[in-house]
Amino acid sequence: MKVECNLHTKIVNGEELTEEDYQVLSEIIKDVLTFMAKERIIPSPQNYERWFKIFCYVRENRLNLSKAELVDLYLESYQTKEGLTAVESADLVERIAEELFNEIRSLIKGATHHTDEISKGGEKLEEIAKEITSSDIQRVLSRIMQEVKGLKNLNRKFIQKLELQTQEIEKLRDELRKVKEEANVDALTGLRNRRSFERTLQEFYRDYKKFGYPFSLIMMDLDNFKQVNDTYGHLVGDRVLKEIGNILRNYLRAKDVPARTGGEEFAIILPGVTKKEAIMVAERLRRVISKHKVKVDSSELSVTASFGVSEINDDVEEPEDLLREADKNLYQAKRTGKDKVVG
Repeated sequence: MKVECNLHTKIVNGEELTEEDYQVLSEIIKDVLTFMAKERIIPSPQNYERWFKIFCYVRENRLNLSKAELVDLYLESYQTKEGLTAVESADLVERIAEELFNEIRSLIKGATHHTDEISKGGEKLEEIAKEITSSDIQRVLSRIMQEVKGLKNLNRKFIQKLELQTQEIEKLRDELRKVKEEANVDALTGLRNRRSFERTLQEFYRDYKKFGYPFSLIMMDLDNFKQVNDTYGHLVGDRVLKEIGNILRNYLRAKDVPARTGGEEFAIILPGVTKKEAIMVAERLRRVISKHKVKVDSSELSVTASFGVSEINDDVEEPEDLLREADKNLYQAKRTGKDKVVG
């Protein structure tokens, strides 16, 4: 099935849009962005254009479709499930919303200026009318002034609608920010998740290659954590992980990047820090964690952690090399007694 959309065709062909077209366009864009954000559809240009045509088609044909029916229409039209389940950054969607927001604010500014000009013209007509003695001319001026008042009211209503749309877009931007945060944050600890960590590591690696900006990497693993889950249950295990997350946030600098990269595995990027300094940071974290007590009913639970440290240098050909070195050192710490730092 081929989805046809007259408004989309006009845009593609560069035809002039009417005020009604712009109104419909803004509403379709809002619906598309909201749908893509809620359903976590990859915000690629291709996906955005396809879903725009779907929503435009639905609107032009006055269809009232459920989410499942919309998806069926999409699959029937494009014969693919691409982009329906993958979780990706909402950067592109947010950018489009930002552009739409700025465009509407510009329209509001222009409409407000237009209203001011109409008011000034109306005031001048009223002044002239006071000086005119001809009843015929006064009747004409009276009708013109009524038209002016009507234009002002129409303009005010238009501005009110635009203001409502900016409020809706603000809500959408808040939702997009939440979606991006959820896509980047580990729900249990509040730290970055593995996906976000790997992307950030790539960025630091590129900065080093381009500007020579140094950084070090710490990999950390809680010792014997399976025993904690087996002995106390997963709820207590989750509490331990949450408190470890709090320790990392409280004992690291604001510019450091801690992340939960696995079950009981954590990683930390330390910008501008040498391996020697990173080992000192890891040692301090090791001591804090080993002394920390987690309350379990009427008793207390202690855990320890092992650390592996690596530092970026010119011999590192890709970020994975840095991870492998830190992981090798972490394994050495585990193998030689645990609750220690190896770098």
